Amino acid sequence: MSELVVALGAYLAIIALVTLWSRLRTRTGDPVDYFIASRGLSGFVSAMTYAATTYSAFMMVGLVGLSYATGVGALVFELSYLVATVAILAIVGPKVWELSRRRGYVTPTQLLKDSLGSYWGTALAVAMNAVALIPYSAVQIVGPAAILSGISRGLLDVRASMTVVAAIVILTTLTAGLRSVAWTDAAQGFIMVVGALALTTWLISVTPSEAVSKLGDLGLLSPLNNFWTPRTLIAYTTPWIFFALTNPQVFQRLYLPKDRKSYLRMVLLFSVFGLAYTVMAVLIGLLARGLSELGALPIQVDVRSRATWNNVTPQILSYAHPALTVLTAISIIAAATSTVNSIVLTISSMVSYDTPIPEKLRLLAGKAVIVVITLIVYAFALTTPAFVVDLAVASSSLLLPLLPLYLFSIYGPRSRLSYLATVLLGFPLALVLATNQQIQPPIPKEVVILVLSFAIYLAAFVLEKFLPRSHLKSQH
Repeated sequence: MSELVVALGAYLAIIALVTLWSRLRTRTGDPVDYFIASRGLSGFVSAMTYAATTYSAFMMVGLVGLSYATGVGALVFELSYLVATVAILAIVGPKVWELSRRRGYVTPTQLLKDSLGSYWGTALAVAMNAVALIPYSAVQIVGPAAILSGISRGLLDVRASMTVVAAIVILTTLTAGLRSVAWTDAAQGFIMVVGALALTTWLISVTPSEAVSKLGDLGLLSPLNNFWTPRTLIAYTTPWIFFALTNPQVFQRLYLPKDRKSYLRMVLLFSVFGLAYTVMAVLIGLLARGLSELGALPIQVDVRSRATWNNVTPQILSYAHPALTVLTAISIIAAATSTVNSIVLTISSMVSYDTPIPEKLRLLAGKAVIVVITLIVYAFALTTPAFVVDLAVASSSLLLPLLPLYLFSIYGPRSRLSYLATVLLGFPLALVLATNQQIQPPIPKEVVILVLSFAIYLAAFVLEKFLPRSHLKSQH
């Protein structure tokens, strides 16, 4: 498809120009500038990098497929995330922003180090983040690969498509760090919205009213149905509503605005972006399902098989105008790469600052980690993992034990024993529950992980109060 080659070339040219421009503005050899742009971003750029980092291939691949198969309950699920995130940004975020500037934080886990007081313990949290985010990062490679391989008519297979995405991530992130990531996020955020808006507009224009009636007859316009039971809704939303605190790539973005006015603008603009992008993604899935039920859009997806839901968007695009298909495909690549490069940059910063690496080697070590993590994610993606929504929720579930650590590090009570107990017990518990499908507790696993993580933290805090202070002394 010549249109795809031209559009992909133009997209890569734009990203290259923005990356090179960012390189000129980067302070060479300064880890703080490389990892968090010296805490000097405007409200607009902060909002766009927060939005582009958050809204990934999960949306135009995962959420579209989820909406197609399960109905409007997908909107409730995703809006729960948005409302919770805006609340966290408004209530907890300003405190985090202030602490980062006052104490000089570069990474999210530096906040935890204040409670622990040693590198080796903080390294456990770094490893926990890296392991948990591999599936979510793989989503960002699987999603656009499914689109590119589906529309390229043999030009790119799945492996080649994944290679393109991984190469973009390594090159843009290595070149100029956070400045490159943030400014390419701003460009890619614009592409994401334009692509989603164009596809939504086209589907609305070709969807008759009978399609909406058909959706109602199938129960897809009800927030609760055969799929969206109260248990499923709670299971999906529990890790998602705490995403802003537990996922380090977005937590770190709270450090970036240059002043309070910029921080407030970031929150406002992100809210608008998130609402618009969410509604459009869900509409695309619902309208496509309505058209499919009428036979006007013959999509070959078995709604009973979750593994096929990733194929909804590629099949929608196979019936669209080539220009629209290419625009949407590029927007999905933009969404995916903006998320995965943020993740690998954040993990690399945590390895550089929160493990026993000499200060003079921080930047070099961080760049090496960028390459290694990206290659690990690429290898994981090649295994053809499950439905992207399930992978994203699983990653967020694994990060739930971090929630009490961050909240109590910000507001107290702080405890060294609580930190160690939560990391050493909470994360293995989350890993077992998230990966073992044979374990089915009476309440959703995500709620079990969350409740037990808080219980472990508080129990260890109480226990520490009864231990001799000479045996284990709190750092605060």
